Amino acid sequence: MADQLTTAAVHLVLPDGEEVQAGTVASEGAISSAATSLVFRYADGYLTDPRGYDLSPDMPRTGGPIRTWSGRETLGALGDSMPDTWGKRIIRAGTQARTTFDFLTHVNDVTRQGALRFCDNRGAYLGARNHPVAEVHDLERIVAAARAFEEGQETDEELRILIEAGTSAGGARPKATVINNGELWMAKFARETEFHDPMAWEAAALALANAAGIDTPEFELVRLSESQSILLSRRFDRDENRRIGYISAHSLTTKGDNQTLSYSDISDTLAQHSPTPWQDQAELFRRIALSLLIGNVDDHFRNHGFLRRHDGWKLSPVFDLEPNRRPEQVEATPIVEGGEQYGRDIRELRDAHDAFRLSRDEASSIARDVAERTTDWMQIAIGYGISPEAAEASKRVIDGPNRERALAMTSNHSPATKSPKARNSPQKRRGELGIPGNSGQWAPTTSTRDSFTE
Repeated sequence: MADQLTTAAVHLVLPDGEEVQAGTVASEGAISSAATSLVFRYADGYLTDPRGYDLSPDMPRTGGPIRTWSGRETLGALGDSMPDTWGKRIIRAGTQARTTFDFLTHVNDVTRQGALRFCDNRGAYLGARNHPVAEVHDLERIVAAARAFEEGQETDEELRILIEAGTSAGGARPKATVINNGELWMAKFARETEFHDPMAWEAAALALANAAGIDTPEFELVRLSESQSILLSRRFDRDENRRIGYISAHSLTTKGDNQTLSYSDISDTLAQHSPTPWQDQAELFRRIALSLLIGNVDDHFRNHGFLRRHDGWKLSPVFDLEPNRRPEQVEATPIVEGGEQYGRDIRELRDAHDAFRLSRDEASSIARDVAERTTDWMQIAIGYGISPEAAEASKRVIDGPNRERALAMTSNHSPATKSPKARNSPQKRRGELGIPGNSGQWAPTTSTRDSFTE
């Protein structure tokens, strides 16, 4: 560890596709301590480049050093390029990485989230791997390695597989990046102790989002067994091989790590940074309405993202939607400052219409529209492999008071929404429910409906 790297050049792929050096990042503090921090400096050439932009609001273009402040672990854009909780566990177990700088530079360069890349003083990309990104047909091997890791029984080869498949996308759930039809896709899978098939529920929630006119990434569900699945979703921070800048709402709002902010704060931030604020604010309102209808409480600020365009930050497609049967028992993002965090009422969302640049009529119309478009949620859930019994148990929330309230809302306004994209073959099966001895070919399974176009 004596020659441990402590400085790296920070490269950025601009919206026009050109890669430039944006600055340098260095580790600050004792190398032997894990409690190091990062200091960033913009490159002079980037400061004078008319295409340049602040990497995140807490990293304004200036000639001096930029450090994080009290209450934040690291700078926004750098934090969104770091490994998630799952990734840190894997990197810590398989390498000597211990400091914030180590984790930042150990993420696989090919799969790193967003448009930042890191290089050593010779210009070599940090995090470059000797092996290509795993193909989608390697998922069974990756899942087996993850299971062994969680049980503390992984081999060196299994640990290598997980490090190669690692990601900087947020969250603590096991995941990997794989190649699917020549593109990067995210694969999420449940822990072996989770028997309620959370990935199937998330797939159903994404299908409902699509039906409700919400911008939704392309996704597939791969079934491993009757109670466990893998959710595959196309990476929206890539356009073929071009990297697209990405930051989370946590970064764009400069939220403190332990600070409570509301959806109205995200909306205010969109007004400042989005090239189409009215469109994005209405889209955000629609997403909140869906979350309240399905009991999604995993809606913290790292589960909302923005993609970089030449003229600002645009709301990314929706992701990480997880219906919860007891939303009133889980703390979630409040709609407005000081608002309810447990069992949020969709009428509070309607009444906060001004925060989203909507009239009360427009807000009522959107909430009712989302409710009407998702009334067949049970059919969709069962189509993704959720048992009728499990779907029935979720009726208390998904067909609960918020749906009744939304359907009762009246207005003289008809919402303008995008037509949902058609989705065929909502789930794919590995062989036949993973039973040994099958061919193991990827094949579509039957669905309760041919597409989700309404």
